[in-house]
Amino acid sequence: MRSGTGGVRAAGVRRGRVRAVALTSAVTGCLGLVAAVVSAGPGAAPVSLQRVGATEAASSESYWTPERMRDATPADPRAPGRPAPDPAGRAAWRSATVFHGVPSIGALFFRNGNGDHYCTASVIDSRKRNLLITAAHCVHGGPGRGFVSRVAFVPGYDGGRRPYGVWTARVLVVKRGWIRAGDPDLDFGFVAVDPLHGRRLAGVVGSNRLVVDRGPGHVVNVVGYPAGRDHPIYCRGTTKRQARYQLRFDCGGFTGGTSGSPWLLSYSARTRTGSTNGVIGGYQRGGRYSDISYSPYFDQDVWRLREDADRAA
Repeated sequence: MRSGTGGVRAAGVRRGRVRAVALTSAVTGCLGLVAAVVSAGPGAAPVSLQRVGATEAASSESYWTPERMRDATPADPRAPGRPAPDPAGRAAWRSATVFHGVPSIGALFFRNGNGDHYCTASVIDSRKRNLLITAAHCVHGGPGRGFVSRVAFVPGYDGGRRPYGVWTARVLVVKRGWIRAGDPDLDFGFVAVDPLHGRRLAGVVGSNRLVVDRGPGHVVNVVGYPAGRDHPIYCRGTTKRQARYQLRFDCGGFTGGTSGSPWLLSYSARTRTGSTNGVIGGYQRGGRYSDISYSPYFDQDVWRLREDADRAA
């Protein structure tokens, strides 16, 4: 995986409060990509989804050779270093550690109008046991752009190794507010993947719980795939309030490619899973610099979108 840039900057639009959202129609398309906007009625925030047909999924699996994965560039530009002296945070400053990864977190590869890219994604618990959570800008380019294509997830990706196989996407789901306005408070999305060799993803690599309304001041473990490395990194730290619907995490090393990195509460070394309380994204698409990362605040918007994605999967 190489350094690079791509995607679009999220607009500074405040998140609207959301009432219940339900998927009210089924969308089919066994031969290609089919997009739909689904709403629960007046006042409800619509959900935008895209189904990936069998032909597209098969081509995605063959497309992502080890060479293409190695040459893919980050979807997000994040410069190394700090934006400015930060006396309040300097005492707690730390840098991420390179390690060999965990099964439930991996690299999410895809194509957009700028070429081959990658983000970070992780397995989230769901009834159908096949959902990933990541940043919305890793799924859809935002205003004036479209859904990404040739999506493939490699859990536990490490040094080019694909220990648990390559899992192709079947459904991509984001909030319509992200598509229309690039709302940074809605910079989260879900990807449902196809079974592999008759097995569901969570049954192979495990999954992390989704938790909401935890607020700042919690210790999280953050794992991601940075630019310029072929191995994941992790860092442990305490979340801070950035804005009403944004949290902040201070740790060096989270360069481009770490968008979508899960923020895990209560991580267990035994099960190698935890509770997802955020993903790198949101304000400045996760942060312009690698030492300060942001996440949209996880509340019922995220919970309901996970439920919608699970039904669509």
